[in-house]
Amino acid sequence: MAEKIGLKMKRIVIILLLLTACQKNEKNYISAFILRSVGTPWLYPEYYKEVYIYNKNGFPEVPTVQINDTNLPLYDYHENWYRFIEFRKLDIDREYKMVVKTPQGMVFGEVYLPGEYEILSPDSTYILKRDSSLKISWRKAYGAKWYWLDLTIEYDYEDTLGEWDDYEFWMDTILFDTFCIYEANRFFPPDIDTILEGEGVINIWALDGPPILPGSLGNIKGEGYGFFHCAYQPPERYFFVGTTPKERRIKSKGKEKLERLYRFQRDGIYR
Repeated sequence: MAEKIGLKMKRIVIILLLLTACQKNEKNYISAFILRSVGTPWLYPEYYKEVYIYNKNGFPEVPTVQINDTNLPLYDYHENWYRFIEFRKLDIDREYKMVVKTPQGMVFGEVYLPGEYEILSPDSTYILKRDSSLKISWRKAYGAKWYWLDLTIEYDYEDTLGEWDDYEFWMDTILFDTFCIYEANRFFPPDIDTILEGEGVINIWALDGPPILPGSLGNIKGEGYGFFHCAYQPPERYFFVGTTPKERRIKSKGKEKLERLYRFQRDGIYR
């Protein structure tokens, strides 16, 4: 009987040791982002670095983060995550290397912040008509692996019954080319009789790092996994719908879309 109890105790000890080892070996999830934004101070800062570190078992010590030998300050934390943010000026068209030191081990990441580019079409005087397709094009950004395009359109109209209403269209998409064409039926429902006035706004980010798609492999190495991205955003591009409005009233959804990108990394579909 004593031998059986001793054997059970040994098994329990072994299981506890295995569980402890698994907890110690739990890798950190990393979500890191560097952004250079031009001409959109009302959306977010012109220069932005963020590194989010998550471990379900928590951290016995505070991690540290370096990007190109610059320490990022701690911005916020919880029992199982830390968030580092910096707004210091940064250069485009160059490489950025990240080193994260955690109690579980070292974590590394490397990306390239794309070079300057601009949106080519439509121009700021363009008027999107009911029977018109919309072509959006931009110059290639050196170092960009893909682009994140956000389009918002809002306008007032009169329907076929003589009633006034408003319409809003917005979407974001991942592209690997430098143009995108939308047909008119994407923006104009069949019950529209007359477009009164409206506007559109375009945001484009050129990115390096794995595309934000289900099944994408991360680019974090060492004792961690996750994603490190760099993005360059030129000024937004506005255009008109139907006719030129008396005053500009459309609100860009660029900030919401970029925060959505952050959430995909930080909270999201990969962890």
